[in-house]
Amino acid sequence: MTNQDMSASRSSSIARHFNLVLIVLYLVSIFVSAPIIYFYSRNQSVDQASNELELLVEMVSSIKAYVAKDLRPFLLEKKLFHTPGFSGIVATARVAEHFNKTKDRYAIRSVSDNPLNPANNPQPLERDLLERFRAEPGLETIRTEGILGGVKVLVASSPMKSKKGCLRCHGDPAVTPREIVDVYGSSSGYNYELGDTVGLSVIAVPLSDVDAIALKRSLYAMVLLTTLFGLALGMINLLVRRSLISPILEITHAAHEIAKGRIGHTIEMSRTDEIGDLARSVELLRRSFSQLFRRARSKAGKN
Repeated sequence: MTNQDMSASRSSSIARHFNLVLIVLYLVSIFVSAPIIYFYSRNQSVDQASNELELLVEMVSSIKAYVAKDLRPFLLEKKLFHTPGFSGIVATARVAEHFNKTKDRYAIRSVSDNPLNPANNPQPLERDLLERFRAEPGLETIRTEGILGGVKVLVASSPMKSKKGCLRCHGDPAVTPREIVDVYGSSSGYNYELGDTVGLSVIAVPLSDVDAIALKRSLYAMVLLTTLFGLALGMINLLVRRSLISPILEITHAAHEIAKGRIGHTIEMSRTDEIGDLARSVELLRRSFSQLFRRARSKAGKN
């Protein structure tokens, strides 16, 4: 192997080490940033779901308030009976049916373990929440994640306590309006006691796609980071070869030529950095050797 080949090999080794450092830096960046991006994206998605949940909670509260403060007094005054006009639960369920025709991702439910409507029987998550509200009478709301209808959801729940107005339809079935008994029968949904926690208002928004969204965003970020690192690596390699490796090869070649006694090869470099200082030092060395050789030849000629 010639000296020039050896110099090229060393310079190539420098480039390899430099590239290796950049690749390690890239891998560390991916290792650190990917989990951060994933958890940030997931929290962002959960926050978005929480905002949607808050809107639905306010909507349901508004429906129930409208029934209690506007519809029910009007119907009582007119001595009329219409179930959705008396029951905020029924009215909410009817609104939810229409709402879910276009927004079926959401769940708006009123459940009870003693319901008039069998469709309002609680699912396992809802039953657990109902038991917790009964165990902690002062608890007003619970927000949690769980499985509802086979879907991972973010849930806001609040207890439904039996009030005086509820007993009109949920008290003694013998005095319950005939319209209620004819529709739901007399075996379930009755004999509520005033003040008891008889059910649960449940509002849920899906979380099933949160992990997928977070993972997708992490992958996008990794692709972007990889692309940027690839471009940076190519540009830095080009700059390093032009501004560092090529000048070092030139200086190294000149030093080998001087070592062989070939001192006619000058080094001209206008750079003012360390590479320029090195080139000027080698050039001074070449000139010194050149002067020594001339003196030696002059003495030899005289002799």
